[in-house]
Amino acid sequence: MNFKKATRQIHLWLGLATGIVVFIVCITAAVWAFSPEIESATQPYRHVIPQDKPFLSISELKTIAQKQLPQKKVNRISFEGKEKAATADFYGDGYYYTAYINPYDGKVLAFINNENGFFRWVIEGHYELWMGEFGGEIVRWSTLIFVVMLITGIVLWWPKNKAARKQRFKVKMGTSPKRLNYDLHNVLGFYASWIVIFGALTGLVWTFECVSDTEYWLASGGAKKVEYPNPIAKKPQNLTLEQKGIDSVFISKIKEYNNPHSASVSFPETDSTAYNISIYPNQSGYDNDDFYYNQYTFKEIPVKAYGKYANANSGEIASRMNYDIHIGSIFGLTGRIAMFLAVLIGASLPITGFYIWLGRNNKKKTK
Repeated sequence: MNFKKATRQIHLWLGLATGIVVFIVCITAAVWAFSPEIESATQPYRHVIPQDKPFLSISELKTIAQKQLPQKKVNRISFEGKEKAATADFYGDGYYYTAYINPYDGKVLAFINNENGFFRWVIEGHYELWMGEFGGEIVRWSTLIFVVMLITGIVLWWPKNKAARKQRFKVKMGTSPKRLNYDLHNVLGFYASWIVIFGALTGLVWTFECVSDTEYWLASGGAKKVEYPNPIAKKPQNLTLEQKGIDSVFISKIKEYNNPHSASVSFPETDSTAYNISIYPNQSGYDNDDFYYNQYTFKEIPVKAYGKYANANSGEIASRMNYDIHIGSIFGLTGRIAMFLAVLIGASLPITGFYIWLGRNNKKKTK
């Protein structure tokens, strides 16, 4: 009983301290959950009519895109199927633009500032409460506290005996508002906790380096985490730069994968960095293959990690899966729906919990 009483106090005060933050983070996660489908349905410039001819080359699309923002460099060209527009991204410190281009005829369908828009506003709230770096610190520590609250909530929910267990798995309807609120907090909170805790833990992987290192260490069986590659591309002496070399390399990769789900080319940012070709064979986001090429010779540069998915160890696979676990897509559409419902319940927990605390306080005053 003393243990449960201490747990209840921890749960209570941590909940009161972080309730508003948890509500914002969860409700923005719910809004963000189906943003790809919403954007696809409401932004026609993302789609093109498929034609019986090949796409324009990487170099041609880059030249077209560069005219939209001459003062900045194109960082990446991406493709996603025959019915989607090609995209050219410009990103750097304080800016992020995307040009949507018809890959068959080169027509620019839209040029978008990604720093604006509703979903950009939503994700900024999710990451940093619209408060910049200071808000980001609040979110990451509140997420850590939220994990503790989920665990203590399950401990408090756990019934003492079989008779109590029967009442803990369902919300009792037709009862008083106070009792209904109590059941909504405890019963729905119990079910949602087993899903939301994965979203919270994967969030901690991004915000705490020690958590990221621990995840890699546990998944790999004790191996030290390997950082993402940044291969150096050296220019041989007396070599003439071939501007069109990346086109043939990219085409050969696409043929090798027999029309993958999506693919992209990231351009070298300096004179000593490499081209990066990313191939996504399937719709899942974690099993992609990355290849790096010398920007002068177009020869492949081998990497020790985060290259081909088939060569990844279990620690790297865990790192790759982090985002898909975070949003639930690791289990496809079913997983995303489950995470959506779970974070909606998560957003309600600070509200129902506050009313439970308020009711108990009023009861004490009445006595």
